Amino acid sequence: MKQEEKGDFSELFYAFFSLMKPRKGSSSDEWQSHVLPHSAIEELAPNLWHVTGILPSSTMVPREMVIYKLPDSSLLIHSAIALHEAGIAQLEALGVPNILIVPNRIHRLDAGVYKQRYPQLVVVCPAAAKPYVEEVVSVDGIAEEILPKYGIFCHRPAGIRPQELVYELPLPTGKALIFTDILFNLNKSYLQRNSPKGKFTFQWLGASAIGANGFFGITFLGRQFFLRDRNAYRQWLETLADSIHDLQVISIAHGSPIVANCNQRLREAAARLL
Repeated sequence: MKQEEKGDFSELFYAFFSLMKPRKGSSSDEWQSHVLPHSAIEELAPNLWHVTGILPSSTMVPREMVIYKLPDSSLLIHSAIALHEAGIAQLEALGVPNILIVPNRIHRLDAGVYKQRYPQLVVVCPAAAKPYVEEVVSVDGIAEEILPKYGIFCHRPAGIRPQELVYELPLPTGKALIFTDILFNLNKSYLQRNSPKGKFTFQWLGASAIGANGFFGITFLGRQFFLRDRNAYRQWLETLADSIHDLQVISIAHGSPIVANCNQRLREAAARLL
């Protein structure tokens, strides 16, 4: 498929997900209209937490929000999920929300209500996503320009259609990498716990042929809609694995966070592209 044809195909894919809307609610309870079932906030490493949320359709893959404590003890939120009141209390006990990363043009469902609830939030996104994110919330800055001031390195994935970045976060004990849609980490226990129709989700994603340890890599759909150069992306993943020696956490927007053997797991994801 020619690159321009694949680009048009990808636009249709993005347009489909852009149709996802929150449930209708009155202006007085707009936040509540966005709240869907989700887990408690769970620690991944010192200064790093995640929440698993369920999307409106039971056949859709659960999503992940990441919460990170910045050097000034305020919070950075990646891929926001509207939380119920107990979850908000847990979030605010960790610190004051300060920065919100809208990672791409798909993961923007709850960005607007976060900005309404926390007007001081600095909303950032990748430069490539800015026109689409601004359809739902005002963008205060470009991630590539704002986040390095906080010690966060923004990796631009090679071989991937411009849409998202991978964020390297410093931790007291090492580093974390935050991915969005260009890697999934799906396993049966994760989907059985968070999605009652996980089997169909696997099949829809093209990740049904998985082993006992699950599927970690770019899915069939990801290859169709996001991938431009298979070898370039594979080599880029290998370079990440080789260059970040104290990698302790890999978080992805869909699937279980990885907290052990992270460098080797990146090499395994790269090997799927051979």
